[in-house]
Amino acid sequence: MRASGGSEGRIRAFWVQRSRAQAGVLAATALTVLVVTLLASTMVGLAVRSPTVAVRQSIDAGPAVSVAQAVQGTLSSDADEQDATVRSIVATHFSGASVTVDRSAYVAAVPLTGDRSMLALAADDELLARARLTAGAWPTGPKQIAVDAELAKTIGARAGSTLSTTGDTGTRTFTVSGVWRPVSPSAPAWLGLTPGSGGTDGRAILTPDALRTLSDSESVQWVVAPDARATTAAQLPRLQSGFRTVTDALTESSTASSSPFSTQGDALATVTAMRQSVGALAAVVPVPLSVLAVCSVVALILLAQLLARSRLAETRVLRARGATVGELVGAGAVEAALVGLVGAVLGFAAAQAVLLGMVGGAVGGVGGVLELVAPPLLVLAAAVACSAVVTAASARAASGTPGAVEAGRARTTASIGVGVLAFAAAGLTLWRFVAFGSPVSADGRVDPIGVIAPAAVLCAIAVLGLVLFGPSAAAVEGVAARGRGLSGVLPARQVGRGLALFAAPVALIVLTVGAATFSAGYVGTWSGFLRDSSRLVTGADVRVDSGLAGVVRGPEDLPDVDALAGVPSVTAASPGLVTDAGLGQGTVTLVALDAGRLPQLTRVGGYMLDTGDVSRKLTDATRLAGPELPAGAKTLTAQTASTAAVTFWVVDARGALAPLVAAPGASGRFSATVPDGGRWTLAAVDARPAAAQGAAGSTGAATATPRIRSVAAGSDTIDIASWKRADGVRGADGLVRVMPPTTGKLPVAVTASAAQQDSLAVGDTIDLDAAWVSARGTIAAVVAAVPGTSDPVAVLVDQRALSDAALRAQPAPPRLGTVWLATDSPDAVAAAAQRLAGPDAVVADASGDFVSRFMSSAIVSLWLGTAGCALLAIVAIGATIAALLRGRRAEVAVLRAVGMSSRQQARSRRIELAGIVAAAAVFGLAGGVAVFLLAGNALARLSVVTAPPTLSVRGAVDLPALLGALVLLAAAVAVVLWAYGRAVRRQVLDTTYREETR
Repeated sequence: MRASGGSEGRIRAFWVQRSRAQAGVLAATALTVLVVTLLASTMVGLAVRSPTVAVRQSIDAGPAVSVAQAVQGTLSSDADEQDATVRSIVATHFSGASVTVDRSAYVAAVPLTGDRSMLALAADDELLARARLTAGAWPTGPKQIAVDAELAKTIGARAGSTLSTTGDTGTRTFTVSGVWRPVSPSAPAWLGLTPGSGGTDGRAILTPDALRTLSDSESVQWVVAPDARATTAAQLPRLQSGFRTVTDALTESSTASSSPFSTQGDALATVTAMRQSVGALAAVVPVPLSVLAVCSVVALILLAQLLARSRLAETRVLRARGATVGELVGAGAVEAALVGLVGAVLGFAAAQAVLLGMVGGAVGGVGGVLELVAPPLLVLAAAVACSAVVTAASARAASGTPGAVEAGRARTTASIGVGVLAFAAAGLTLWRFVAFGSPVSADGRVDPIGVIAPAAVLCAIAVLGLVLFGPSAAAVEGVAARGRGLSGVLPARQVGRGLALFAAPVALIVLTVGAATFSAGYVGTWSGFLRDSSRLVTGADVRVDSGLAGVVRGPEDLPDVDALAGVPSVTAASPGLVTDAGLGQGTVTLVALDAGRLPQLTRVGGYMLDTGDVSRKLTDATRLAGPELPAGAKTLTAQTASTAAVTFWVVDARGALAPLVAAPGASGRFSATVPDGGRWTLAAVDARPAAAQGAAGSTGAATATPRIRSVAAGSDTIDIASWKRADGVRGADGLVRVMPPTTGKLPVAVTASAAQQDSLAVGDTIDLDAAWVSARGTIAAVVAAVPGTSDPVAVLVDQRALSDAALRAQPAPPRLGTVWLATDSPDAVAAAAQRLAGPDAVVADASGDFVSRFMSSAIVSLWLGTAGCALLAIVAIGATIAALLRGRRAEVAVLRAVGMSSRQQARSRRIELAGIVAAAAVFGLAGGVAVFLLAGNALARLSVVTAPPTLSVRGAVDLPALLGALVLLAAAVAVVLWAYGRAVRRQVLDTTYREETR
């Protein structure tokens, strides 16, 4: 429209008045842009910001063994130069990452008198800052030592008392100058230096000069840990590279150490799991984001079409008066930009407020800037583009005759070509998704094509629904035409005549219900798999690791299982052992627990582990089957011959073994006090010959074999006549151990990976060699995974059976440092267990918090995307209703004239939309199920990075969430249909309306 001079002001006023006339549609457009911007910005913000929050929370949660790595070597004569070299190498390999480095010089195990040992640490400013005195003072001279509270309790030391060390450097006596505790026992700096490390009884701090007198070979370690305050998700690749390469780099440096470095800690595995979790999040979030984008474009196009139809008459006038297509498109684009800008700004502000409360402020760098500006700009651009395209099409058509769609003669809503293109795109993305097994690589990198496969397939299904919409409507119309009256055939024919108007609601309902179904399937499968796999990896609902190792030396070494089992809501408890063991040429994780309680402890689905079958196979015979001591028995007595020392081995009700060292009496009589509490069973009796009990360190042969003539518990004689000598027990001191006869081979369950690694099968015999126990077992079962570890190469054995085998093959069985607890309240029980076990214990539960920290944002995004699609579907239905009310206004009077009442016409109109929505919902439900079957299980599986890779997934649906989503959608549609019916009735009752006067 060309104008000049004074007419320009009138033209500008005309465009403003033109916009005001359509304020309702423009307000709906602004609201749509606001909602889409809010949802898109929130989802993108969660995807970008939440990984850093999850990384920091995971580092804070620990434990140290999971988030830190100790590099250990030999202490150099020039400790300062060695420290500077190591720190320089660490800084190089962790360049760009925020890490802390803590140094400690130590001697791993210093023998003490009384069959005890300690971990000795060199005092320096860094170490003393990590500890606090509870009594006395720090050592200042070579004859002083400060012991920790655990060692002081074990050996009965206090400030001012003395302790003596033995070993290669001879016997040395120190004065205890003080007693201390760590300031933060769970800090990474104490990794590998906790009480009980290496089978010791506690820790001590000495001056560096005093430490050198304890051993000819001192050790030193540097603990490298991510800084929880400064680490970001973007630093994970650098952390992963650093933890992988720093040990070799230190070994290659002659200044760092004269011997190769070793490592302790699982930081590399944890950082790798973090990267994979970030990748899993990036693989899930595009699904709802892509579906929301498609729904947004459909809704914006529909609103633009509604606006164009409302202006069709004036557009024809403007075209007749010389307005060009470009001028109309430009005016429409400016209008859309101004309206969309309002919605985008408000949506952006609301999203930032939501994100600030959930995950904090924006991250720095280019990624942070893009996260802020990209969603609102893209939504605004989409709104302007949709307006421009629709306005151009309307302007070109304004001067021509009505087309097929406008005249109501179209019989399809999507061409076959569009359907082919949609399915080709879906096929390509799905092929990428399936071909590589996962859209996320092992190091967390994401395939940008494969990740959109679920959304692409869902959109293709929506296009298929549109392709089938026309033929289906025609078929329904044909069936309805056979009946009598208008109640059935009129809605069917009206739908057939207005396919183009109904296309958008059909597509959006299909996408909404499909997205809800996929989300419910993913969440149900993910949560179920996370719950079961977490229980399997933990071993039970709660696991308590004391960190104690070595062999058991007395009842005081037994874990306090009864106290832990007494925590409210605990239903089952078992002591056990988790350690590395040699198998063939490789290493496996050996797990020993009460297999008889396995179904109560490890409550997982049978698809993951058949706990009942494994329990039966591992407990096929009674182990440690000695006589139970009579109730009230306070002493055990042995009558012997040629014997200088006797030890009774008793087992408690939970299968934990403890030695009772007997005191000698007259005439070969030895007695020991039975510990209080519980039921005790006598498992074995040790006897050492008199000749071998001479000078310390003597290895001379005994003059006679010791014999146990009789054993009594209190006044009751215990029958040991059938007991046999354990031939596998050999010692330089002439030890003789008698036990009940063996009950057969030791049954074990091995993982499929372990069996494949060494070509093993059920019935094969294997030899397990761990630090504190060795045993020969027979494979009774091959399983996908072993409870109590995430290691895919693992062996499971009954704890009583392992103790029985150890008692028959070595002087002392291993100390049990782990307790598993079953409960329905893991959080409360874990907190109580931590208080009971002490600050040095590591308590874990099967809550799956590590995975949830990363993936909770994905779950939120899935439901946000579904909610957004539902809102846009309601907008589409509302826009369609507005177009129907306007376009079919004239037929109201005709139907009224033939006898249809306002109620009948309202019901007919409602039936039209209700039928379409119901059919689209059913189609969307089927489509969502199809998408979930194609990709849902794989996405759920890769989202749980803590699960052993050998575990399979069982699909499940979060029915409450799905039903809730469908009910809310149905309620919203019902409200809109009710309002539609009311509007139709008002039109029917309005007898003053004339088409020519509107």
